[in-house]
Amino acid sequence: MKKCCLFVIAFVLLVKLTGCSHMTVLRTQELREIQAKIDTLNNDMESMKKEIIAEHNKTSEMLRLLRADQQVRFNELDRKIVTIETNLLESQSRLSNIDRKTAEFTRKLEEKLSAEAEAERAREQEIENLFKLSKRDFDAGRYDIALPGFKDIIKQYPDSHLVSEAEYWIAEIYYAQRDYQKAEQAFMDLIRKYPDGERICVSLYKLGLVYERQEMFQSRDMVWENLIKQCPGSQEAQVVENQIEGE
Repeated sequence: MKKCCLFVIAFVLLVKLTGCSHMTVLRTQELREIQAKIDTLNNDMESMKKEIIAEHNKTSEMLRLLRADQQVRFNELDRKIVTIETNLLESQSRLSNIDRKTAEFTRKLEEKLSAEAEAERAREQEIENLFKLSKRDFDAGRYDIALPGFKDIIKQYPDSHLVSEAEYWIAEIYYAQRDYQKAEQAFMDLIRKYPDGERICVSLYKLGLVYERQEMFQSRDMVWENLIKQCPGSQEAQVVENQIEGE
């Protein structure tokens, strides 16, 4: 009986030992699988780490290149700004010189124009004085003195506005001196040169008188007809119309 019990006990122990051994094998296999997974994860993490480092290095290189490119651009921009500032200073200097020269030119031009205007005023005053003296001599009947005075105005100051007046009074001198041929020519020149002048009406009337003094009545009538047509309502035309009615 005792042996039987020992056998049973031994059998039970054997079974238990067999079960433990089997469990140990299973645990060892699981541990190996876990370790393999851990190794795989470590490998994956190492690969990812390498990729991250590589990407970081690539990004760092790109940033370095971008910074370098930006620095080059900034340096170029600074150079251009310096060039622009230099050109601007030069332009301002040139403008200052131009302004100075322009101001100097303007001042000289104004002085010249002022001097020319003063000279022109003096010239006009001289012409007017000469004209007044000649007219005064004419009014006093000093035709021989008045004539050269009017001629001097025409010769020395051909662009003066008093030239036409001088020519008219020369014609009047010839008429007053009864030099009808010269008077005729002088009045005809006036009519031809100044058809719209202030003296056109009186010149036509005096030319008719010149013809009348020479008893050239047909020429007189032609001139006076032209006077009435060209200067209707004028004092000279009224005198001619009254004379025709009286005849």
